[in-house]
Amino acid sequence: MAKKSISQKRAERQQQENQALSRVFLVFLLGLAAECYLFLVYRNYVVGTVPAMLAWRNVLKYGGIIGLVLLLAGAAGAALYFRKGEGKKGAAACWCAGVGAFFAMSGWIMSTFYPAGVTVMCVMVPVLTVLGLVLFLYQRECFLTTLALCGSFLAVWVCGDGLDSPNWRIPIIIGAVLGLLILAALALLVRKAQQDEGKLMGLRVLPVDCAYPVVYAALAVCFVCVLAAVIYAPAAYYIQWALGIALFAEMVYFTTKMM
Repeated sequence: MAKKSISQKRAERQQQENQALSRVFLVFLLGLAAECYLFLVYRNYVVGTVPAMLAWRNVLKYGGIIGLVLLLAGAAGAALYFRKGEGKKGAAACWCAGVGAFFAMSGWIMSTFYPAGVTVMCVMVPVLTVLGLVLFLYQRECFLTTLALCGSFLAVWVCGDGLDSPNWRIPIIIGAVLGLLILAALALLVRKAQQDEGKLMGLRVLPVDCAYPVVYAALAVCFVCVLAAVIYAPAAYYIQWALGIALFAEMVYFTTKMM
């Protein structure tokens, strides 16, 4: 096979950068559209008139059903197209599944946990948008550690605010234990990928030059912080500060690594 010329390599690199920027722009627009939609929900469903609240409750209900259909159809389509090697159609199906997941999840959360669910979604959308930007702009291990730290921050916040409630204490503890198990499972998967040069079941999930010590350290910090919040909920405020500092340090490290 003939080696690619420098101009060809430069053109391929430019194409990859343009694709990454297009994805980042699309994620930003979807996040902005989702936040505008949530603003309308808040304006009419939380602080609106009674007829508006009833109408938007139906909107959330049927929107959630439509979103679930889109999620299932998009997931099935993505699996089918990727199996056929049609990457562009598979990517489009993934975006369709993501939009469906948003409407299904937001409809259920905002109608079940009224009115706090609307506030939760208004916070979740910017966080998920930033995670999407990290996914397309940074290394895969950066996305993994950022996702773990953000999820742990949310878990610690919930523990600090809800463990004192007799109605929510048991569900929160169960959720925190599940989160700890997920963190442990992630560490085991990372270890397995490390043994196979960043691959799981033959698929590349982490780069060859992955900073494994940083990933293990971030997962360990997340595990300890969530466990500490479950054991002693009053310390949750200070634990959130520790996670915030860890998140900032992690982003600085990976940003410096990209330079």
